[in-house]
Amino acid sequence: MSSDQRTAAPAPLDTLCRRAVAVELGIVVTLLLGFAAGTVLLDDALDPYFLDSDTSLLLVRSALVLLWMGVLAASYAAWRGQSLPVSIPDREEARVVGAAVAGTVLLATLPFALLALRTGTGIDHVASTLADPGSVFTVRTLARIALFVAGMALLYHGLIQGALRYALGGERALAAVGTTLLGGYLAAPTVVTYGSFANGPWLSIWGSRAAVAILFVLALAVAVVADEREGLPDALTWLPLLLAVGAAAAVLLPDLDSVGGVLVAGTRTAVIGVAAAAYDATESLAVPALVYAAFAAVSSVLYVATLAAAFGAG
Repeated sequence: MSSDQRTAAPAPLDTLCRRAVAVELGIVVTLLLGFAAGTVLLDDALDPYFLDSDTSLLLVRSALVLLWMGVLAASYAAWRGQSLPVSIPDREEARVVGAAVAGTVLLATLPFALLALRTGTGIDHVASTLADPGSVFTVRTLARIALFVAGMALLYHGLIQGALRYALGGERALAAVGTTLLGGYLAAPTVVTYGSFANGPWLSIWGSRAAVAILFVLALAVAVVADEREGLPDALTWLPLLLAVGAAAAVLLPDLDSVGGVLVAGTRTAVIGVAAAAYDATESLAVPALVYAAFAAVSSVLYVATLAAAFGAG
C-alpha cells in the first residue's frame, strides 16, 4: 500500500494492522485455549458431579485453577518484561476507584431486572437476604467468588490488557477498548443466565468460539501482510477482517436471541470495560479485582433474593 493510501486509511484499521498486534493476539488466544484445556482436563480428573457437591474438592479445584491462571499470566508478563502490579491505590485515585465500584454495583442489578419482574422480587426480599449474609456467602460461594475475581483480574487485565498494551505501545486507551471488545466476545453467556460467575472467570473460548478467535488472528495476519505490500488493493486489508468479524457475530447471535441474553452479555461487557478503564487509570490489578468483587457480591445477594421471591420466602 502506498504512503498516500496509508494516510487515507481509517486510523483504527491502520492501528490494528501491525505485526505486533497480530502476534500478541495469537499468543493471547493460545494461552487462553491452554487455560481452557487445562481446566477441562482438571474437571474430568476430579469428576465435576462429585466436585459440585463436595466443598473440600471444590476448594482443591479452585486452588489448582488459580495456580494455573497465575502461572500463565505471570509467565507472559515476565517474558515481556512487564509486571502484575497489585499495589493499593493512593488517595488521588480514590475517586476513580469509588466511581468504578459504584458503576459496577449499578450494572450488577441490570441482569436481574427481568427476573425480578417475573418473580415479584421486592425491597423486602433484598433486605431479608442482606440480614442473613451467611445464607448467601457460604464457603462454596466465597470460593467461587475468589476464583472469579482473581481469574478476571489475571486473565483479562494481567494477560489480555497487558498484551494489548505491549502491542500498541503508548496507546493505552486503545488497549483498554480492545480488552473490552475482546472481553465481550469471551464473556458473552452461552445460555441466558442471571448468575454472575461459576467455577472461574467468564471465559467461553471452546468449539466454534475458539475457531473464530483463531480465524480472526489469521485474518489480521493477512491484513497486516496486505497493508505492508505495495500495489495491493485496500479490499485485501478490509475483507479478511470483515469476514472474521462477521463470523464472530454469527457465533454470538444465538446467545443474544432474547432481551435477557442481550442484557446479560451487555452488562458483562460493560463491567469489563469499567475494570479495564480503572486498571488503566490506577496501574493496579487490585482495582479491577475490586470491581469484579463488587459485581459478584451484589449479584450473589440479588440471586438469593430472587430465589426467595420465586419460592415465596422472605
